[in-house]
Order: sequence, then C-alpha cells, then structure tokens
Amino acid sequence: MRYFSFIIISLSLVFGACSNKYQKTLKSTDNRAKLEMADFYFKKKDFIRALSLYEQIEDVFYGTPTAEHILFNSAACSFGLKQYAVAGFQYKTYFENNATNEKAEEALYMNAYCAFLESQEPELDQTDTYKAIETFKIFINIFPESKYVPECNTFLDQLRSKLSHKAYRNAKLYFDMGEYKSSIVALENLVKEFPEIPQKEEVDYLIIKSHYLLAVNSIPEKQKERFENAMKAFESFKEQYTEGNKYMSDASELNEKAKSALKRLNKSSIIN
Repeated sequence: MRYFSFIIISLSLVFGACSNKYQKTLKSTDNRAKLEMADFYFKKKDFIRALSLYEQIEDVFYGTPTAEHILFNSAACSFGLKQYAVAGFQYKTYFENNATNEKAEEALYMNAYCAFLESQEPELDQTDTYKAIETFKIFINIFPESKYVPECNTFLDQLRSKLSHKAYRNAKLYFDMGEYKSSIVALENLVKEFPEIPQKEEVDYLIIKSHYLLAVNSIPEKQKERFENAMKAFESFKEQYTEGNKYMSDASELNEKAKSALKRLNKSSIIN
C-alpha cells in the first residue's frame, strides 16, 4: 500500500513540475525554449499546449525555415483537436507558401481531407461537400501520381453519394407534393448528373408517372403533348430495363392509360 502511495505522490510531483515548467516557458521571452517545448508537447500529442506555444512564436520566426515547421505542426494540432476548418486553412496556407517543400503534397491532401470532414449529412446544406469535391480534384490534378489518389477517389465517391441522395430527396419531394412539372425537371437532371444513383430505376419510373399525372391534371389543350411525353418516357424506360424489372408492370399500365387517353383526345378533336 505504501508503495502505491509513493508512486502516486511521485507522479503528482512529475506532472506538477511539468505544468510549472510549461507555465514558466509560456510566460518567458525565450522563443527557442518555447519552440522546443511546443515540439515536446506535439510529440506527446498534447495539442492544446503545443498549439498555445506555436501561436506565441509564429510571428517571431516568420520568413524562416522554422516558420514552415511551426505552421505544419500547428495545422496538425488543429486537426488533432478536430478543428477541421482551421486546420484546412492552415494546411492550404502551408501549401501555398511552400509548394516545393517535401510536405507540400501531404499538406494539400490534408486540406482536402479537412474539407471532407466538414461536409454535412445529405439532409443539411451541402456547400462544404461541393468545396471538398473541388479540393480533392485540385489535389489529383496537381499530384496525379500521389499515393493519396486512391483515397481521394474513395472520398469523392462518398461526397457525390451525398449530393445524389440530397438531389433524390428534393426531386421526390416535388413528386410527393404533386408538383409534377418541377419533379420531371428535377428527376431528369438527377439521372443526368448522377447516372450511377442507386435509385435510378425508381427515378426513371417516377419520370413516367410524373409525365402521366401532369397530363391528367392539365387543361385539355396541353394534355395531348403531355400524354405523348409520358409514352416517350416509357419507351426510354423499356429500352433500359427488362420485363422482370419491378417497376415494369406499373410503367406499362401507365403507358396503356396514356395511349387510351390520347385516343380519346384524338377522337374528340375529330368530332369537334
């Protein structure tokens, strides 16, 4: 029991001494000592203390090779503290000021990765997602042979998946609200921009249904053209999918209804 008490007291004294040394260095004017202690805490992954010291001396070493070291480590500290927006800015600044440095490639990659981590869920604003996509593309363009490229492509796929899911939800919302004209535009744009979307079969079917329901709810003067558009959409659907497709039966039924409605309209126009 006495042995464990001795250990606890010894550790308390060590930590207390380290804390006192940190506070003294923090208040001192010895910038080299601050740099050494900042590096010490950085290696220990005590990013709060390391960053506090780096921030005190970054202006002092401005324009020297040491400044590069401080900026890169400061960015790593911010990243370690999950301050991704700040870290991304610092990594970007490092790259812009040290594009030929050996760590430039890593800095630009980390700038893109920070933007990726800032990207919101599909239900929220996707400004950061677009920003992340752009930064990864810039990285791949500058370093096409980089070891990070496979990771960049994986992250790009994830980001595009967020955007496609967001676009899908928005287009589906137009349909659910009965805004069929808007849903047609949104759904068609969706498959053009994201042809790999997992819900593509459903989207193509909803395009047919939107055309049909738009025609049904239109004034007589516009129905003919809109029923024809529904039938064209079905022909396109039939070219892409087999008879076994889960939407094929419903799509065929809509097509037959559109044909029947078109016949009635043509017959009515002849009589009149």
